[in-house]
Amino acid sequence: MNTKQKDYHRLYMSELVTALVVGSLLYMTSHSRGMGLDLRLFLPGGILLFIILQSAGYWYYRHQQVITPGGDYHWIIPTFSFLKRINLVVLAIYPLYLLLMLMFYRPALWSAINVFGIILYGFSILEYFNYYYFSLQVHNLKKREPTELALEIQAYQQDQ
Repeated sequence: MNTKQKDYHRLYMSELVTALVVGSLLYMTSHSRGMGLDLRLFLPGGILLFIILQSAGYWYYRHQQVITPGGDYHWIIPTFSFLKRINLVVLAIYPLYLLLMLMFYRPALWSAINVFGIILYGFSILEYFNYYYFSLQVHNLKKREPTELALEIQAYQQDQ
């Protein structure tokens, strides 16, 4: 395995492990009080998992590109371009849910489970920007250099 192949393998495996950990935490948190799956936790957690799995898919694609350079990958970037737009719709669902909760059931808005959901939603937004716009690493915050995925989507959209 060359260095790039190892890096991409490490990246997609770490994203899969992160998705497993987040999913496990959601399950354990929701079942710790015998509540079952609560939408206040399931919705932001599901959004976060959706975005993390997209990242895992992207790094797996990059890993496959290194392994099989001449492969048939023409459909990958259009798919991620579509997912980038879909993510905005998905990210809008949770604030709408909170607004409905504010209007019709205020006591549930400030429960501990909902505060945890808001934290998960914040991580979802950060992950979305981290994958589709620019890397949120400390050394990159001032420069805001676009991610590899952002550059590939931009090149694809310019070709359209």
